[in-house]
Amino acid sequence: MVVIADRVTKIVVEHRYGVGYGPKPIVDSVLFLTVLRNSGAAFGLFKNFTAGFLVISLLVMAAILVYYPRIPAHDWPARIGLAMVFGGAVSNAYDRGLQGSVIDFIQVPHWPVFNVADSSITVGVALLVVGSFFRRRTASVP
Repeated sequence: MVVIADRVTKIVVEHRYGVGYGPKPIVDSVLFLTVLRNSGAAFGLFKNFTAGFLVISLLVMAAILVYYPRIPAHDWPARIGLAMVFGGAVSNAYDRGLQGSVIDFIQVPHWPVFNVADSSITVGVALLVVGSFFRRRTASVP
């Protein structure tokens, strides 16, 4: 679902508005549409490190594929979190592999422009952290 949502939104935004569009306010002064190409990582860091990002993405995806079957069925935060990280990594790796960059288009104040895959990775990691915290708390309760 993450890959489909990310691919569709990137294609629609790029074709409808084009790279360089915006910032266009969508929700008051809270959400903007700003279309750009990002060859770097989050915050535009490490531009021209495309091959490195692809290798890192492949390693993360391989690790998730190995670890995921070992997660207990009842541990839904870990399962959903890893699935979201995996989907975001796959989608951004696809873009980097084909085009050497990703389309970013979601902008909020005081934050770099991002996309659906980036959001999925962020929310997935947050679920993993929060789930880990609650697993530790419940494991330590007698």
